[in-house]
Amino acid sequence: MLIALAGVAAFMGMMQSVDASAPGGASARIEATSVSWVGNLRVGGKAEADLDVLEGPDGPLYRAGKVATDTKLPVGYPAPTPPGAIEIKQYESVRRAEFSSSGGMGWGGGKGFWPLFRHIQRKEIAMTAPVETEYADTNNDRKLDRWTMAFLYHSTSDGPTGADGSVKVVDTAPITVVSLGLRGGSAIKSPEKAAKPLEEWLAANATEWKRQGDLRVLGYNGPNVRAANRWWEVQIPIERVTAPATPASESVYSEHKE
Repeated sequence: MLIALAGVAAFMGMMQSVDASAPGGASARIEATSVSWVGNLRVGGKAEADLDVLEGPDGPLYRAGKVATDTKLPVGYPAPTPPGAIEIKQYESVRRAEFSSSGGMGWGGGKGFWPLFRHIQRKEIAMTAPVETEYADTNNDRKLDRWTMAFLYHSTSDGPTGADGSVKVVDTAPITVVSLGLRGGSAIKSPEKAAKPLEEWLAANATEWKRQGDLRVLGYNGPNVRAANRWWEVQIPIERVTAPATPASESVYSEHKE
């Protein structure tokens, strides 16, 4: 797993145009109300640094202490979660090219990366960040035996949905996740271990939220960024158990819009 996802980060850097500790069990209680929010909701953890929004050639770029993005995000995509912070994030539908398989991901993640790279190269679609990878335990044996790697389109105008050989281009369903920002390699050494603070947060908020989907890992940087300062997120999709909730604090920043 480490070799595979580290390789994905390396391949991302090839296409660009241009171990932090995770908090344990920190949580912020959410009280029931009908109010919703826009952007990222800080609900736990301790961020290493505040998020700065920078002006990039194709939209905003982000920095939080030692981590930064240097590749455009899809239109409407939420800002990255700063390392150490736990946030609830709402994702609208995004168009993405995805490749799914079981077993190993191959050297450097090549089993998924190369079909996706050939797809965007053939379609003349620019690389974006992050690369999304989802892991499923299809046998209910606590082993992540199936995975889906995805390159995100910047917007739906980049191309239509449909099949392109082994790659499928789809519009994802909107989802809500609880996300932990990470710096360094902890997310890729063991996604399940990296997600433990999120499992603890869910246990502490079980009357209001429950798991609703497969573990996700987001990687924002390539090899041009020192490994210790690469920006990752590990996420668990969630849904409400009770009535809609009031955020424990105001939205700290909104999503990327053009």
